[in-house]
Parts: sequence; C-alpha cells; structure tokens
Amino acid sequence: MRWSFFLLCVLLVFFPVLAASPAAAAEPLVLGRGAGLFRIGPLLMQDDFTNLDDWVVQLQDKSGAAPAKVQVHNKTLDCYVPGRGCTIWYKQKLPPRVTITYEVICPTHEPAIKGLQPRDINNFWMASDPRDPDQGLFDASRYTGAFKSYDKMHGYYASTGGGGAIANRTTRMRRYPREVDGEPSEHLALNDKDGQPDHLITPDKWITVQLVAYDDVVQYIVDGQLTYQIARGDAIQVEARNDQGETVVRQAVYDTERFPVYRQGYFGFRMVGTHHIYRNFRVFGLKPQKADAANSGK
Repeated sequence: MRWSFFLLCVLLVFFPVLAASPAAAAEPLVLGRGAGLFRIGPLLMQDDFTNLDDWVVQLQDKSGAAPAKVQVHNKTLDCYVPGRGCTIWYKQKLPPRVTITYEVICPTHEPAIKGLQPRDINNFWMASDPRDPDQGLFDASRYTGAFKSYDKMHGYYASTGGGGAIANRTTRMRRYPREVDGEPSEHLALNDKDGQPDHLITPDKWITVQLVAYDDVVQYIVDGQLTYQIARGDAIQVEARNDQGETVVRQAVYDTERFPVYRQGYFGFRMVGTHHIYRNFRVFGLKPQKADAANSGK
C-alpha cells in the first residue's frame, strides 16, 4: 500500500499533465462585439476523445524527423509531432453562428527533444476547399500537413506561439485564402499582439481557447481574454506579396463584399514541431440577443 502511494506521488510530481486531466470544461464567453449581439445557445457537437473516428489526421512527411504520434488517451487527444506540421480536421461540418471551445497544454520535455518546442497552438475554423466544399479538405494529396498546402483553402485562422525556428514569439489571426490559382493573394492578417508575453504560450499550463464565427463577427479568445476580433467596418490590416516575394502590408476597412463571410465549414487543430494535448472539445450554437430582447417586450 505504501509503495502504491509513493508511486502515485512520483507520477504526479514528474507528470503533472496526468494530474490535471480530465477536468470540467470552462463555459464559453460572450465578449467584445458579441455583447448585446448574441448569446450562447445549445451544445451542438462535442468529442471526449475516446477514439479518432470523427477526426482526419494530416501529418507532414518529413525525412529525418523523429517519429510522430497522434493518439487518444484518458479522454485527451495527444499529438506528438517533432519537426513536422500536422492538421487534424473534425469531420462534422460546422453550421452558421457557432463558437468552438477546447483546452490544450504544451508539456515541456527534459532532456529537450530535437524538433520539439512548446509552440504553435493554431486553429482553422469555418474552413473549406474552394473546389469541393464538402470533402476537399480531407484530400491528403492536396492538403498534406505542410503549412503552405493550406494557403489555397477558405476559412479563418488563429495562432498563438508561432515564430519560425525560434518559437513562441507571435500571435496572429488571418482570413484565408493566402493564394489563388497558385499566386499570392491579398488577405486579412492581424499581428499587433506579436511578442506580447500575455498573448504567448505558458508551457505546462492548460490553456482555454474559444473561437467565434457569428456572421461578420469573428473572434479569437484565449483564457478569457479577447485576443483578436473583427466586425464589418473595423480598421484591419491586409497582407500580400510583391513581384519580389516580399511581404507588403496596408491598412484597410473590413468590408464583407471584399472579404465575404464564411458561414459554415470545418474546424481543424493545427500545429508544427510540438507536443500538444487537447481535451473538452465542444461546439455551441449562438443565438441573436436582439431577437430575445424584442420577444421579451411583447
């Protein structure tokens, strides 16, 4: 009995992730432009990660990289992807007006493992393939796990802890596509939170992510903090590349004629060169608040 207790203590000290999972999921929030516009509606979809039946894994083929693993364990999705990119699509298409929530942790490893850092908590949502909006994203010949292979798709993207070879330096939100017919395309790209410690990954700590798509209002919320949001008429930044391949940035206004609303599509976890553990994936509908107020006055 004493040995069993001692072993349990050792596990909790050296593997704190085990002690922290599973746990009750945090409730989704209504923040920023959402206040007075919508309320949280019913739970539409969820996954407790007992299997991978509802997920499509796209793992980049990278010679010389250590073996990768994507598996479920103890009601979590455990993604170990040293030195390569990975996208994991939820197979069910999301309807209009939803918010997505989940929790994720980036555990550190001692000793350090080549090609593995706490980095790139990334997301695609309301995503689709322009050729085949229903199933095209799951075509492994066109979407390979390599980040650039997704430039042609439509959808929203948000990222915490990116930054190239030196990771955990950037926090961004984009609207895809980034290229059309193989050529770079001007697209919405927000990056003013880059380098801010409050908007980067804290390793070995569970982080709550919430994504919102309600008509023209798109939000990225991390640990209850509104990181980015856009709504029609907002000042935005757009990014493109010139003939020399250099990034060109200009200021603009978010116009839904220039940047049409993505009203439905797929969700995907996105990561590169990291170890992520996910839990409590849920999708809620969003209901109009103004309609509720009008009905209450009758």
